[in-house]
Amino acid sequence: MSSTRDRILDETWRLTGTRIPSMSHVARAVGISRQAVYLHFPSRAALLLALVEHVDAHENLAEEIVRVETAPDGAGQVRAWAEMQARRNPRIATLARALDQARREDEAAAVAWRDRSQNRVRGATAIVQRLRADGRVHRDWSTDDAAALLWELVSFRVWDDLVNEAHLPPGRYVDVVTATALAALAAPVQEPRPNR
Repeated sequence: MSSTRDRILDETWRLTGTRIPSMSHVARAVGISRQAVYLHFPSRAALLLALVEHVDAHENLAEEIVRVETAPDGAGQVRAWAEMQARRNPRIATLARALDQARREDEAAAVAWRDRSQNRVRGATAIVQRLRADGRVHRDWSTDDAAALLWELVSFRVWDDLVNEAHLPPGRYVDVVTATALAALAAPVQEPRPNR
């Protein structure tokens, strides 16, 4: 039998549908008191951060990141990241949507969302640096701007819109995102010209 901490995390994940469950709801589902939940997680933010880490471990995020990092070049890393999104996102979609929705009104959800976002920005920055070393980033792009673009193109929301709303097959999503990122970063950034 798993530890109480693992049971709390498993139940929180199971209960996450369109919204993040309350500490009381989690306690009832696990069959423990709310105070017992707080013994393991001193705040709702701590629970949500631990939940995201729990899901990442369950979904083998570390192995997925190794695939991205060991791609033969920067372009391969962009493709590997898009492939990772195509594989993982269907399995974590409920949690990602719930955190995205809740983060605007719930500081605990916002903390968990920012933690994931910061990790993704670091990954995007490393890939941009690799692309730059490969000569695939135009000199007009700052590393921060290029990383921000890549971070957004390979975000959960873009995947959700392209695959679930626009009905792109997962393989086509990978091709479109990879081609878009590489083409955009290779092009100069120009100031818009005023209409005359």
